[in-house]
Amino acid sequence: MDGRVFEGLVLAAFLAVAAIVDYRTGFIFDWLTFPMAACALCFRLFDGDTGLIQLLGGLLAGGAPLLAIRILSHEGLGGGDVKLAAAGGLWLGWQHAFLALALASWIGGLAAIVLLLSGKKRGGDEVAFGPFLSLGIWISFLFGNHLIKLYGAFFCG
Repeated sequence: MDGRVFEGLVLAAFLAVAAIVDYRTGFIFDWLTFPMAACALCFRLFDGDTGLIQLLGGLLAGGAPLLAIRILSHEGLGGGDVKLAAAGGLWLGWQHAFLALALASWIGGLAAIVLLLSGKKRGGDEVAFGPFLSLGIWISFLFGNHLIKLYGAFFCG
């Protein structure tokens, strides 16, 4: 089995559990995010291409924006969302971590609009962000290079 396929299966397992647990409980627990980050570190350290700067860049690109939102908003995002995004950043690297956050925000925002318009949620109701964050990380893992190239071709000529 190719190393990238094995890595993707491990990541998919973590993301599926995070999405389901957050959807059902409203929490993303440390017992999930810490091993996810540890596995990401193992994969990155043994691939031979990733240095400390790349690891720190991915960690910060994933976690810092959500931490800032959490601090500034005083509610909304939980600490588990921040840790999941940081762990995702370790898996993805900084460019793909930003892409994952953008995708999660867009998909989550569209889902929230649909829920509001359908009457399944009302203003002020909580919507778990973990499933959307998991989906954004997964899409970025699978298609990040293509999406970034497509963005560059479309917006940068």
